[in-house]
Amino acid sequence: MSYLFPKEELIATLRCRQGALLPCKLDWPVCKICYWSGDPGDARPAGAHEWKDTWGVTWRKESPDPTMMPFPVAHPLHGRLNILDRHPWPNPEDPHLFADLANLRHPDHQLLIGEHRFALYERAWLLTGMRHLAESVDDDPEGLDDLFARIGAFESAIARRYIRMGVEAAWIVDDYGTSSMANFTPETWRRYVKPHLRKIVEQYHEAGALVFLHSWGNVTPLIDDFLGVGIDAIDPLQPDCNRLDYIRRQTAGRMCLCGGVASSVMLADNAERTREDTHLRIQELGAQGGYIVGPEDDWEYPPLAHQAMLSVVDHYRYPE
Repeated sequence: MSYLFPKEELIATLRCRQGALLPCKLDWPVCKICYWSGDPGDARPAGAHEWKDTWGVTWRKESPDPTMMPFPVAHPLHGRLNILDRHPWPNPEDPHLFADLANLRHPDHQLLIGEHRFALYERAWLLTGMRHLAESVDDDPEGLDDLFARIGAFESAIARRYIRMGVEAAWIVDDYGTSSMANFTPETWRRYVKPHLRKIVEQYHEAGALVFLHSWGNVTPLIDDFLGVGIDAIDPLQPDCNRLDYIRRQTAGRMCLCGGVASSVMLADNAERTREDTHLRIQELGAQGGYIVGPEDDWEYPPLAHQAMLSVVDHYRYPE
């Protein structure tokens, strides 16, 4: 079935309204925008394999595939949290950051979403290096307080600019886990990340906007904290490393869940397995509403798997 999914039904699901039409990430009506320099590739000189972004992080990209992310190879604050005052921080009020979006016109039927890529924790490790960030938790906790406060202030300023543009939702990208565990203890996250994430969420809520948190890996230990902060939707809920049954029990009626279907099955173009997994996730996570079915990652999926998922979703949207 080919049609435009109703934006109002997507919003109803994000607000956990029971009985809303089931959304799917493969055909949901969203328009994502990002300020210039939010993507490290924005600062890449034409043809360059290695370059620095506006934060001073050095990136390397050798693959010609435009969908493949570059890799960070040098961190400007590595071992040097004592130079925060001398580091050249990007200015969130720089008019160039939003110049490409100044005359944006998006269709009314799409949810306008402002992206915060590499927000908070990810930005911190990009600046310091993963190992040094972990060591600084014990060696220089006050320095980390200062670092996260500066990053948080930048993201809050970006949120204000998105809000002035009229965005209807935020997409905060901050990976907190790996396939087997969290990247840090919940106590560490609560000290350094939570206060700044809460402030950003409150800014959007005060403007009537919704907030998605996109965080890969095992986020199960932080679910209650996400609820406390006020996150409206958590994505992508990787099924192999999260306790989905626990997450649904904790969040039912309070936070929308998004994703949950293994991408590997869809990339293998296994239509039957895709249908089975889609049915399973809808039954497991969507019985009480507040669920957006979809794969755990945003790829171009083979046509058979793509259609297999949508055919199952149509069955739930329009039961006979």
